[in-house]
Amino acid sequence: MKQRIDVSRKPISWTCFPMELVIYIIVILSQDGSYWKIIKEPGTLSCFDDLKAGLTHLQRKEVQKLEGPESFVKENLDSFTECLTTLQSLQGMILSDQKASAGNLTDNTETYISDALSKAVDLFQDVLKRREKADTTRNALNVLQRFKFLFSLPGSIEKNIQKGDIEIVINDFIRAKSLFEDSQVNIFKNVYGDVKQKILDLRQKLLHKVLQMPGTLEEQKKLLGYLNGLETSGNPAWQCLSRYQDWIISALYNCKNNHVKLEQQSGDDQPELVRTTYSTPGMPASATPVSVASNMEPSVTLRYLTPQRVLFLEEMTEILLEHLPDMNKLGQAYLAGELGKTVPFVQNKESSQEFSLLLQNVLEVYCRMLRVAFLPGTVKVPAREQTELGGWQETRLEAYTDWLPHCVRCVRSCYSSLRGIDMSEQHSAIVQQLASDVRTHCMVALFLKAAEEVKELHLQESWLLDVDDGTGATTTLPQQYENIVLECLQILQDVLSPSGPGEQMIFASKALQKDVPALCINLLQAFALALQRHTSKNTDITGHKLSSQIGESHALPNIEVPPLDKRLLIVLANCNLCMTAVLPRLIENFEKHGFPDTQGIQQAVLRKFKELENKLCDMYVERKSDPIVGAIEQNMYLGHFSWSESYRPTEVRGYIKEVLFRMVAVHAEVYSSSSMYTVPIMTRILEAVASELARLFSCVTKFSDAGVLQASLDLTGLQDAMVAYSSSISQRSFKEAFDCIAKNKSLPDENALEELVSKFKKSMKLQLTCFHVDPIKPSR
Repeated sequence: MKQRIDVSRKPISWTCFPMELVIYIIVILSQDGSYWKIIKEPGTLSCFDDLKAGLTHLQRKEVQKLEGPESFVKENLDSFTECLTTLQSLQGMILSDQKASAGNLTDNTETYISDALSKAVDLFQDVLKRREKADTTRNALNVLQRFKFLFSLPGSIEKNIQKGDIEIVINDFIRAKSLFEDSQVNIFKNVYGDVKQKILDLRQKLLHKVLQMPGTLEEQKKLLGYLNGLETSGNPAWQCLSRYQDWIISALYNCKNNHVKLEQQSGDDQPELVRTTYSTPGMPASATPVSVASNMEPSVTLRYLTPQRVLFLEEMTEILLEHLPDMNKLGQAYLAGELGKTVPFVQNKESSQEFSLLLQNVLEVYCRMLRVAFLPGTVKVPAREQTELGGWQETRLEAYTDWLPHCVRCVRSCYSSLRGIDMSEQHSAIVQQLASDVRTHCMVALFLKAAEEVKELHLQESWLLDVDDGTGATTTLPQQYENIVLECLQILQDVLSPSGPGEQMIFASKALQKDVPALCINLLQAFALALQRHTSKNTDITGHKLSSQIGESHALPNIEVPPLDKRLLIVLANCNLCMTAVLPRLIENFEKHGFPDTQGIQQAVLRKFKELENKLCDMYVERKSDPIVGAIEQNMYLGHFSWSESYRPTEVRGYIKEVLFRMVAVHAEVYSSSSMYTVPIMTRILEAVASELARLFSCVTKFSDAGVLQASLDLTGLQDAMVAYSSSISQRSFKEAFDCIAKNKSLPDENALEELVSKFKKSMKLQLTCFHVDPIKPSR
């Protein structure tokens, strides 16, 4: 087994290997002759890996040597030899020629070439000049053709502007600017200068056009887009918005000035001579047929003419709604950056606030002008500014009351339209507050005017009676009173209720919740004042016509005024009808419309009518009881009668019968007109009569036996006849009278007294029957 030699751990001597191998390796590795050194120094080869690395290196050197210059020369040795032979032959020829010639070999050649060139120039000079000119022309044509766009641009811009193709102009200008803005060629600079001048003129023209108002939204957006494309300096979009605001405000002022002038010329402040029916207020002049208007008196026709202030409101609202939405859309486009990027702070909050201020200025001018025209008490501005906003004639605002519902509709339409264009809450709230104030003013004005009309209802009294067992003899005034109030509520129905989102019930305000009940009470109590005017003692009771009392313009033909006593009863019947039927129906309608504290309103109005009822009863009782009471004493002592005389009483004396006859007449009058007041009126008259009898009998110093019987018979007969109307007061008075008779310490014969009383009742049975009819008590 062969011994394995480890050559990787320690140096080995080349003597360990066969001699042939070592010599072969050394020859290959050291072909430069250094192998002798290797042989002489056996320790040079340290290990087998060194031998392998050396072999690889020598092989690579051998390959490079085979592929190098030496190999190329060896392969082309014949070619190199021929070249060398040729060069040697050429050198010999040159040396021989140089010896043969005296000078430089190239001098003659240079002379010949120069002569040839001179002759060639002479021969082809014209041709060369024409060629140069042709080249110059060709180059110029090439330049013109190459830069045809620039040289034709001024004319092209002019033509496109005339045709309205501004977008093409913008594209051409942008292209020319990118190519020739920085050019140093004079001709290019001149042509580009002409282009810039035309673009500058176009900018001015477009800017002037975009600032001309009014303009359509699409047109303004297009123009602003053109200006942005032309790289206009400044901020055209903001200039347009500012100009839009100024123009709208100017249009509002012009509208106001025109209508103020027309009002001053036409004398619009003429009072309405007749009441405008609530179903026809706000009726424009054009709605009245010409044939009807021509037959009307001038004072009657005027109530259908639209006042200038109402026309002013309509035109103002139309101007605002026509132009403010476009201004708002234009501003929103500006804030969104849709109109260009000429302003670096388009999205800035400050820019949004500035545009909001523009809208606010327009809306405030609109609202202030309307407030000065219709709600002067709600405007808090300096006197000078209020003069600028107003200028209207000093007039009664009541003349426009019938038009206020129409005004409310106009302002509401403005508010709803502003909400429809996505106007911010901050801006729409300005008009919303105006609408709320106009609604409130409309309600107050209509209530006050209705109250005034109710107070004047006595001028429309026809005294045509409608007799009913339950209500008595009433006139048409309660029905007219109810109609006025209901028509007023019907008109206010749309005013009181919200018309759309954002509006509130008019009674949501705490201030109105306190004021509205007083307003309603004033309206409902006004009828009591109208009824009371019929009871004036200065009123003609002889039956003169109304025309002599209230004027020809309000006269109702052939109407006779009843006497005061009759009027008192009729008014009492009207008053009772209002308390029992009309007022509950009206309060029910107030509740349906959402009015606050209707119970308190009803109680306050009932108290007012109750006061009128008591006052009327007092007046009637006074007028009827005074003659009866005044005649008792005179009739009692008629014929020098004395209670101390001795005679035989046979019947009730005449003064008692006179009292009963008069009370029968009073009863018949009251029962025929106001049967529900029969009991209270007859009771109070009986109280007055009993009190007077007690006073008279207290003055009698002495009664005879016959006088005692006669006095007892008179008092008993009267008391029994009027028992249906007896009260504690009258009973007390009768007791006082009987006590005065009993002072004589002699009592009447009871049998004789009963017999005489029975005889009295039989003799006056017909007259006394009316006192036993069941009376109709007033209902509450």
